[in-house]
Amino acid sequence: MRRACGLVLALLTAGCAIPDNASFSMPNDFRTGPVQWTATYPGSYETLTSCIAAQYAGELRVAPQIYSTVQRSSILLSKGGGADAEFQVRQIDPSTSQVTWQRATGLFGSGLSDSAARQRADKCGGVG
Repeated sequence: MRRACGLVLALLTAGCAIPDNASFSMPNDFRTGPVQWTATYPGSYETLTSCIAAQYAGELRVAPQIYSTVQRSSILLSKGGGADAEFQVRQIDPSTSQVTWQRATGLFGSGLSDSAARQRADKCGGVG
């Protein structure tokens, strides 16, 4: 299962990630602003990351970043050249992960609304 998830994420990343992450700049207020919501879901951070990133493919620029040594990931989303929003996913215990949503102040629309992001994460987490 772990190998399959890794393969799916590798294929997704190859198709959606920006080759030069340095060009995926962050707005000044992006990470200093408030977290819009946090939720806990059953499952691994890898599975949730793959699922969430796949839901945005073709709609926004998607740049999933996996940090396997600390069992967490970041999914950067962009409507243009800079990151507009981010999901952070971290493994809490062997069967549970936490997802946090944060976006740049004043950015809405498409999948960047707080409620749309929550619905997509809930779908990946098996809620609703």
